[in-house]
Amino acid sequence: MAKQIRQIIEEYYETIWNEQKLDQAHHFLHSAITFRGSLGMRVEGINGFNDYAKMLFSAFSNLYHVIEDVVVEGDKAAVRLVYSGMHTGKLFGFDPTGNRIRYSGACFFKFEDDKIVDAWVLGDLNALYGQLNVADHH
Repeated sequence: MAKQIRQIIEEYYETIWNEQKLDQAHHFLHSAITFRGSLGMRVEGINGFNDYAKMLFSAFSNLYHVIEDVVVEGDKAAVRLVYSGMHTGKLFGFDPTGNRIRYSGACFFKFEDDKIVDAWVLGDLNALYGQLNVADHH
């Protein structure tokens, strides 16, 4: 089971996030997915997830996820990642800086029927905001 979940996670990040193939989301995401992104948004369902991903793709061109660690236990997994890209689009009212961003994060997954049914992403937002030259992000 652990190997299968690890493989799903690797393919999910490569296909959905790095290749930006949102039309493949249904292969990885349960129809009832709940997704909490590191930027404080919570979305439900595949369409909600896709809208969230499109927002990130428009804010960060060449957004790329590198998996550092994967720990699987039963139907749950924890993944440590490094995110990188260029801040080329508006994000939550922050104008594009053109800065290259790189920050760490973790995602906690729950699986059902070999698909992601719950994902909770925690990112190092202090590092991200610092790279966006945002003096006050409250």
